[in-house]
Amino acid sequence: MDQHERLIEAGAREPSAPRPDPLRAAKTRDLVTQLAQKASLLARKEVELAKAELKEDLRSEIKMASGLGVAGVCALMVLQLLLTAIVFALFEAQVMPGWAASLLVAAVVLAVGTAVGLWGWAKRVRKPLDTTRRSLQDNVRFAKERIA
Repeated sequence: MDQHERLIEAGAREPSAPRPDPLRAAKTRDLVTQLAQKASLLARKEVELAKAELKEDLRSEIKMASGLGVAGVCALMVLQLLLTAIVFALFEAQVMPGWAASLLVAAVVLAVGTAVGLWGWAKRVRKPLDTTRRSLQDNVRFAKERIA
């Protein structure tokens, strides 16, 4: 048995003539059309993927925000209960009458809230999109110089 017969017996196929590459046989116009179609399909698939990913991220963010909202409501309720406990403590210790203790606690909370509110107001953005505005103005100025 020669080498060729052993290969056939082992299941190997006879070497066939090399198949011509379909891309090399295609016309340039057809290749460009195929390329454009595949690029368009790729862009559509990328947009679909981005949409699906954005929806999932949005769902996660909504869950996070609702959890933080519940935590914030609980924190406000705890703060209110602590302030009520302070009023009762001042009243029970006979430091002052109940109405005076309530007014004192309310005044302290008002002062703290006012101070924090003023601090926050000072941190506000005074000129929104300042960098973008300057960039647009520079671009307009540059375009006017080039046209003139």
